Amino acid sequence: MVGLKFLWELFTVRIVEQNLKNLDLVRFSGLKSAVLSSGGKDSLYALWISSNQGFEISCLITLIPESFESWIFHYPAVELTRLQAEAMGKPLLLRRTGDSVHSSLKALSYVLREAIEDFHICSVISGVSASYYQKSIIDSVCEELGLKSFTPLWSKTAELILREILELGFRAIIVGVAAEGLTMEWLGKILDADSLMDFIRLAYKHRFSLLGEGGEYETLVLDAPFFRKRLHIRKAEPIWLGDSGYLRIDEACLEDKSVYCEL
Repeated sequence: MVGLKFLWELFTVRIVEQNLKNLDLVRFSGLKSAVLSSGGKDSLYALWISSNQGFEISCLITLIPESFESWIFHYPAVELTRLQAEAMGKPLLLRRTGDSVHSSLKALSYVLREAIEDFHICSVISGVSASYYQKSIIDSVCEELGLKSFTPLWSKTAELILREILELGFRAIIVGVAAEGLTMEWLGKILDADSLMDFIRLAYKHRFSLLGEGGEYETLVLDAPFFRKRLHIRKAEPIWLGDSGYLRIDEACLEDKSVYCEL
């Protein structure tokens, strides 16, 4: 029953997307945009959708918080967005910020002003899908600066987003967990068709967000359809902190996609 419901939902979404595709290309063609990227699945999937809608991705923006305590931005492995930006051939504005809401808002406003001046952006794209809190913060900063805020994943169901990401060939690894049911064994695991089924089962059983909107888990995209090269993790170690943990990545690089990958 769940399978039939998902297939019908997917079929309906595809029809709507196809009908709107040409309209989107006209509406958003050449719209210079910055993508708020944590390096995870949601922000890069939002980038892919926006690019296919005609947005011009002028730059990526990554804000690195001091710790896991940040209420807005992701923490584990976020500095590796520099490799992702290189793999895409896109400029990256990488800045550090404190964990408090005030510090995060100030840093976001400052870096967006940089993007306006350096890349002449007029819109901001983010991977927010269900958090009204995160969306309201980004929207308010954008409004203050005269920027349009776009959230391509908004209103899409979590299961649909995850299945579409896999279907498109995204390769994401779990780099942080902070929810009941997600043990240290999940750190470093690739989200694929098999692990996704286990993941969905755990999410329903322990009632955590399937997309990790509340920080229940975080991901790092190693490969995507628009990457010229993929990320390769040379050295990493899972760090467990009692009831949560993260994957400390000590060495990573870009490699040609033709190289055999064991992951």
